[in-house]
Amino acid sequence: MNPTVVIFVAFLILVAVVLGRTLLLKPTAAQTAQPPAADPARAAAYGKTLSDMVRIETISSRFDPSREKFRAFQAALRPLFPHVYAACEEYNPGDGLILRLPAKGQPKGEPILLMSHHDVVAAPPEGWSHGPFSGDIDENGNVWGRGTVDTKGSLFCELQALEELLASGWQPDTDVYITSSCTEEWGGPGATAIVDWLKEHKVRLGMLMDEGGMILQEPVGGVKGRYCMVGVLEKGYGDIKFIAKGMGGHASAPGKNTPLPRLGAFMAQIEKHNPFDVQLTPTVREMFGRMAPNMNFGMKLVFANLWLFGPLLKKLMPSISPAAAAMMQTTCAFTTAKGSDGLNVLPTEAYVTANMRFIHHQPNAESLAVLKTLADKYKLEMEVIYQSQPCKPVDYTAAPFRLLEATAAQVYPGYGVVPYVMTGGTDARFYGDVCDHCLRFAPLEINKQQYGSIHADDENISSAALVPGVDFYKQLLQRYCEGGV
Repeated sequence: MNPTVVIFVAFLILVAVVLGRTLLLKPTAAQTAQPPAADPARAAAYGKTLSDMVRIETISSRFDPSREKFRAFQAALRPLFPHVYAACEEYNPGDGLILRLPAKGQPKGEPILLMSHHDVVAAPPEGWSHGPFSGDIDENGNVWGRGTVDTKGSLFCELQALEELLASGWQPDTDVYITSSCTEEWGGPGATAIVDWLKEHKVRLGMLMDEGGMILQEPVGGVKGRYCMVGVLEKGYGDIKFIAKGMGGHASAPGKNTPLPRLGAFMAQIEKHNPFDVQLTPTVREMFGRMAPNMNFGMKLVFANLWLFGPLLKKLMPSISPAAAAMMQTTCAFTTAKGSDGLNVLPTEAYVTANMRFIHHQPNAESLAVLKTLADKYKLEMEVIYQSQPCKPVDYTAAPFRLLEATAAQVYPGYGVVPYVMTGGTDARFYGDVCDHCLRFAPLEINKQQYGSIHADDENISSAALVPGVDFYKQLLQRYCEGGV
């Protein structure tokens, strides 16, 4: 047979396979799912309680060792959730909060723990439509203020869920814990103090839920529908300093390769030519696989055929979606810099710092070695200021994740449930020694503006979103404590 004909036939077969795999992906219920109806009376009551929590300013900082405002916040919770505080034991390691609801009789399984931190980042008042600690509730039922999304909103839902269960006479068959630290926003010791307490009391958890992903409509551009985004991998963390030294001198007669240009060339090299290993890991493939049926045709064609387009996708993803690209590799972002103290003086020493997030397939030592090789090329010294290892992966095929999926199906019918790689950090990273199933998900639906308000201006959440959030935690606790996982 003519070789040209063979090639043409092979090409037609390839096209048929690619199109066939694409067309087999039919849209799921997530594409048309609608938010569950929320009882207006419940929404109004919930919004008022969250407003009370937001009005208490709980900004945390590594430069402020005082803890009085966090103790005041915790004290203010008592009258808001009376059944919880009447039934639970309270402990305060590291000025954080542990609430333990003992099982009735002998516990039938390992405890479940719900957690959300109550500290918040700074909130300069400029740019806010409502004061950052006003707790205002507008005519549409949106609660405004720092912490509504990150993460007093989910802490409210956890406490309110337990409050309503206890008010109905519910008693769990296994211990229930709610914890909340006051140093999460700067990676302080609050969470580790709570974990140390759990270790000291020989507590081994069967399941944990912390902040992380939330419920988003169109979580990735080109993907239609509503999805519960559940973090199952959390990357490692690093702060690195790169130092360039030189002779210094007067800026009127500069030499070559002075400290600042070497640092600039080093940074440009990393930004233009990514030095880290990009991989479509099983978690990333699962994430895109679950969303692929609701992608636009072009994206669906690519993600239905990763066996063919995977190598191309790895190269193009940074320009398509930096957030998605960060799930596939170690990242290095330059954050601060210092040169000379004089405007006309060449520095004898200059530095830049970088914030790194280490991926599991190229963890700390390997990623740092890559940077050390590049730093040596530009005659830079490298200093590791702080680092933590990537967290143990969570099995999204195991019973706790399936329990979360079943709960979501009950409370948010039709919504997709998608495991993904966390690119930010949570307190859950400290719990790996006491729990194998640290799921990072707050069951609250937020819009794009609300998502963008995290650590920014105009943070707010809908009171109506709190209702199914409370129902989710109630269902989860009942399912876990009465039926196990």
